[in-house]
Amino acid sequence: MEKTQEKPILRVLGELEAGASHTFPIERMNSVKSMCSSFGLQWGKTFKTSINRAERTLVVTRID
Repeated sequence: MEKTQEKPILRVLGELEAGASHTFPIERMNSVKSMCSSFGLQWGKTFKTSINRAERTLVVTRID
């Protein structure tokens, strides 16, 4: 599996447009879910997360 330099989680979440999604590795799940909850509240944004166990990924979708 090729490793690529990824933007910081906070920047990705902040730049995510309504209706858009971003996929993170499952190893970052706890950090991502925590940031979605706390920063989403501060920014007035709502995020939905879903886990793909087969691919070992976490998909974050901005609802509004």
